[in-house]
Amino acid sequence: MSGLYIHIPFCKSKCSYCDFYSIANNSFIPNYLKMLLREIELRKNEIDNKTIETIYFGGGTPSILRVAVVNAIIEQIIKYYKISGSAEISFEANPEDLNKLYLTELKKSGINRLSIGLQSTDDETLKMMRRRHNVVEAINSVYNAFETGFENISVDFIYGIEGISYESFVNQLRKIVNLPVKHISAYHLSVEKGTLLYRRLNEGRFAIMNETSSYDQYCKLLDITSEKGFFQYEISNFAKNGFISRHNSSYWTRKEYLGFGPSAHSFVKNVRTSNYADVTDYIKSMNKGEYSQNTDLLTRDDIINESIMLGLRTVKGIDLIQFQNLFGLQEYNSLLEKLKIINKKSYVISNGFLKLSRNGMFVSDNIISKLFK
Repeated sequence: MSGLYIHIPFCKSKCSYCDFYSIANNSFIPNYLKMLLREIELRKNEIDNKTIETIYFGGGTPSILRVAVVNAIIEQIIKYYKISGSAEISFEANPEDLNKLYLTELKKSGINRLSIGLQSTDDETLKMMRRRHNVVEAINSVYNAFETGFENISVDFIYGIEGISYESFVNQLRKIVNLPVKHISAYHLSVEKGTLLYRRLNEGRFAIMNETSSYDQYCKLLDITSEKGFFQYEISNFAKNGFISRHNSSYWTRKEYLGFGPSAHSFVKNVRTSNYADVTDYIKSMNKGEYSQNTDLLTRDDIINESIMLGLRTVKGIDLIQFQNLFGLQEYNSLLEKLKIINKKSYVISNGFLKLSRNGMFVSDNIISKLFK
């Protein structure tokens, strides 16, 4: 299975927590789109005519685009790539963009999965995040999508925010799980370098939630989503039966994919590449029929570490028999030896799979780094 990722690096304004590559300057959009179509054509032979099973429009804000533009991108993909008749085509959108007319046209374009950036169901929290929508718009956007005929709807939710009480967190989450959605991506707030929140943190105008409170919220997240029929399949992702994100799951299982647009990543034949994160450079280079990339040819050790990291992000875990078959008995024994320094409450080995416990999932980065080769 192969996938395509299309990066739309434009926003009306920058959210306080966001460290993805995007710019709040939409004057570049027309020239950018011409070059995006060119890149899609130029790279058509990179995955050897393999069938494309997933397409993902991410950002930035894809819903900043007119649907006619979305159609042009999809038509270009269909022209140069072999697309499965059952392909999952995901589209990230902000609530304020999703009126019924836009949604109706979007559905006609072939988009069959919506990922809506709710982030919160509390107006004060949305203001702190510098989101452009309010709670009413957030809730209405989901119902608009559902009533338009979108069955596969995912929403984003951010928790672990200092200053938001446990009760408020629970109320926000309960509103979300009661919406007509099939998937929830729930992320603990992280303060990344270069963001507005990072600056506020350094100025003493923002604080990070302590680990105990964060863990309490994480446990409640697991309990409430489970009560409402969502099952956790990856650290931050919860789905109802049959509605996991096929595109994101391909990342965690090391399937091949191509990424188009500035900052987009690709993974083909154990080579990871990323386009330079600069719209101006992207337009200039693509205009010459070139594209500027960072290239990372993975070593055997890199592949082992990726397999550990990606496997333990999922609830399924690492298939130990497969791990031994791929990397040999020595690496298998080395992995088991390293487990001896890990708290036994943090993981479990069951039916040939090594997986993290609830506690282990919460501190996964720390555990995974200790298991690296």
